[in-house]
Amino acid sequence: MATVAAYRPGPPARPPIVHDNGFLDAYAPRPAGIADRALLLEWRSILELGEAGQGVPLVPHNHLPDALAAYRHFLYGHGTDRIFSYERYVSDDPSGQTTLDNALLDFRRGVEDALAGGPPASPATFHLTGTAIACGANPKKSPILAKLFPYPRTENWQKAIGAHTIWLSGTVDMIGTGAFDAIITLHAEDRYNFNKDNVDINTHIPDAENGRFEITGLAQQYMNYAQLVRQVKWKAPTLASADVIRLDTERNRQPQDNRRARNRI
Repeated sequence: MATVAAYRPGPPARPPIVHDNGFLDAYAPRPAGIADRALLLEWRSILELGEAGQGVPLVPHNHLPDALAAYRHFLYGHGTDRIFSYERYVSDDPSGQTTLDNALLDFRRGVEDALAGGPPASPATFHLTGTAIACGANPKKSPILAKLFPYPRTENWQKAIGAHTIWLSGTVDMIGTGAFDAIITLHAEDRYNFNKDNVDINTHIPDAENGRFEITGLAQQYMNYAQLVRQVKWKAPTLASADVIRLDTERNRQPQDNRRARNRI
């Protein structure tokens, strides 16, 4: 079966990835007016109320720790990069686990494709790096991709990252005839912003409510990054199952890292 990404020998190399600029793609920057600043105060209050309601029974939208932290960075982070936890996405959201399973499977197939012309010269250790994979594609435009790497299912992760991009790299050891032991790194990234004509899936609030902050400079879009590492052992030909071991080699953001105490749940 063909891989989704294309893999080539070599150390990790970020592939070309193009992110949109949200409302800045549709409108020219302009100075902030009184109405813009009044709306900003309103959304800051909404953020405070949302954080206060986290974990409170019967309160709507009471499990959004990652989403609220991401939005707070939009309002107060001045456009600086942010690290989020893909481990939390995988453990909290069914789409995250589906994405991880299919990403590891894709890399394993890439390993076997790389060896189709014969095994490497001794020592049989080599590196592979892959092209970008879009996660959260439109099912009508890319039904197979949307099934393998689906859009987040939970409100928390729909708001925190939504559609995003991953790419894979790894070091592979041949440990026998057709047997492999690989350390695979999943690299994820997303530009957090708002888009013209979009509405929130759960609240139906137009993105324009916050998009105007991008235009006026009252809030700034930014880049989200994450890494996740797994050790995978398998025998060719690749099947859906393999021996997968979690490796916590990267410091991923946790709720206790969030700026507000009441968002550390």
